[in-house]
Amino acid sequence: MTRAGNADPAELISAFEAVVRANAVLVRQLSAGAGVHENALRALVLIDDTGYSTPTEVAGYLGLTSGAVTNMVDRMVAAGLVERAPNPNDRRGSLLRLTSEGDAVVGRYRQRYADLLTAVDDTHDGDLASLLSDLATSLYEQAGDAEG
Repeated sequence: MTRAGNADPAELISAFEAVVRANAVLVRQLSAGAGVHENALRALVLIDDTGYSTPTEVAGYLGLTSGAVTNMVDRMVAAGLVERAPNPNDRRGSLLRLTSEGDAVVGRYRQRYADLLTAVDDTHDGDLASLLSDLATSLYEQAGDAEG
């Protein structure tokens, strides 16, 4: 390991890729435990973050077609995780809201992440939130640069 400020770029990339892979494994396990597909779990978290979402917003967030999202939402409604409500801004559209069961699934997901992030933060002098915020900002900036 190199000293702070002089990290080897290959080592940083390797560490970041390990985080991405480990997160994918955890999301897979959490979604299986909840009895939903990984994309459905991500959709539930999005709906929780926003309070409600439209199927179009879910499709854009997940990079799925409207047909795929319709099928996924149908399954989530049947499982009792979300409900559709009329969209007051689009009479042909609907709003998706979590049910209490969907809320519980997201609560378990968030608690699992809270526990692991708190444990890591405790071993790194409380700097993890700042580090993750900086990382997210840089990723968004890079994504913006790639679009332009």
